[in-house]
Amino acid sequence: VCCLEMTTKRKIIGRLVPCRCFRGEEEIVSVLDYSHCGLQQVPKEVFNFERTLEELYLDANQIEELPK
Repeated sequence: VCCLEMTTKRKIIGRLVPCRCFRGEEEIVSVLDYSHCGLQQVPKEVFNFERTLEELYLDANQIEELPK
């Protein structure tokens, strides 16, 4: 996803979700920003972080319905 920005508890900001497989630990993502991405639905990647996610920004997209 080209316009994803994330912030973790470790204050890491990046453009892509980092690979956790080599570290053997779970990345704790607390903020995802999908603003101004032209999305029509919520990205499935959001649900990978639903346990730790505190803020999700989806403004300025074309999403008509949010999943439960």
